[in-house]
Amino acid sequence: MALPQLSAPRLAIDGGPPVRDGRTPWPQWPQPADDAPQALLSVLDSGRWAISSPYRGELAERRFAAMFAEYTGTRYCVPTDHGSSALVIALESLGLEHGERVLVPALTWTASATAVLRAGLVPVLVDVDPWTGCVGPDAVDPTVDARALLVVHWACGMADVPALSSVTDPLGMSVIEDAAQAHGARWQGRAAGSLGRLGCFSMQQGKVLTCGEGGAVVTNDDALAPVLEELRADSRRYRPTPREGALELVDTASTMGSNYCLGEFASALLCSQLRLLDRQHAVRNNNYKRLAAALSGVSGVRLLRHRPEQDRLSLYEIPIVFDPLPGDMGNAWVADALSAELGVHVYTPRVPLSRSPLLRPWTKPTVTPLADRFVAVHRGRTYPGAEYLSSHSILLHHSAFLGGERDMDDIAAAVEKVADRIRSRTARPRVGAAPLEVGHE
Repeated sequence: MALPQLSAPRLAIDGGPPVRDGRTPWPQWPQPADDAPQALLSVLDSGRWAISSPYRGELAERRFAAMFAEYTGTRYCVPTDHGSSALVIALESLGLEHGERVLVPALTWTASATAVLRAGLVPVLVDVDPWTGCVGPDAVDPTVDARALLVVHWACGMADVPALSSVTDPLGMSVIEDAAQAHGARWQGRAAGSLGRLGCFSMQQGKVLTCGEGGAVVTNDDALAPVLEELRADSRRYRPTPREGALELVDTASTMGSNYCLGEFASALLCSQLRLLDRQHAVRNNNYKRLAAALSGVSGVRLLRHRPEQDRLSLYEIPIVFDPLPGDMGNAWVADALSAELGVHVYTPRVPLSRSPLLRPWTKPTVTPLADRFVAVHRGRTYPGAEYLSSHSILLHHSAFLGGERDMDDIAAAVEKVADRIRSRTARPRVGAAPLEVGHE
């Protein structure tokens, strides 16, 4: 007897009518603050375009450092030219020996691992929880003999840094937070970046706080803060008291540094954008709540799980997980189908770093000895949690959440429409991948 054919709405990707009228625009990103043009003009007219300039009044870089330290609840902030540079100097500040190991999540942007190599260390990939997207305490393997854990707050979730620290502290491992995707997120009232020994941020164009390209390291460690200054400014720190017409940086030279300084135009822009950030968070987070409510009854679909201790979200990328997926309907197909329904770019996560073409240290002769150790330590390792999220979720950029209620209703309608099509296929008897069985709830 023939199985009944389950009907589902015709998708836009197949020529059906889309959920969203293509004439209705989505919010654009970046969105400059109202005073951003004046802030940039002020730098233009100041005669100080870089921190390596003679003193003629306060630097925008110094203003941003103070503002961001206050925002994160830390004593020190050292701005950098990129988020990757922030990771490098944070790792270098720990004083580790060449070739020592650093734990890095398998599901993250490649810079989290390549920064470890740039610092002369070996990244060791560890799996993530498929419900949260972050590394949990059970992923810390004491037999790896690592000296640091670079923990990533992924997409819109935070890792449980206090629980991780309770495991790493007895092992003598420092915790560095890669908070490039978590500006303003909070864990029991404490800001992302302030929970570990060091916190690193990116201000690249797509981030919720951006100046095009930039970064910062924050810390409460009195011993590390001056070292961080030297590491990013060619072994120089700021004078205790600046002198008119003299360079504000002096050659303190307790350690050899590099030039990772943030320019004045980017710093001034960040001062303006930081004052706008919390208002943008409020809009995004309210919209996220509306979407979560709308999707709560959609079978086979879930949002990333947030721990109850995370009492404030910072939405960078918003994962929607589809479970299960037929073999011929992977998450790339889901992303394309949702893009067609909504008229906005929907995309998939990067593959785990264990399979990433961007993490191949053996292609760079200057790190060959580290590459050999990297290959040896990863032989036979698997990352089921990272693989599951990479193959079953799609991502929406945070800019889509800067609109109104109708935008969220459109996203929910499109997700339900695509989920209906998937259910119409998975309801039939088939041989294929089982639903989520890795990790834990």
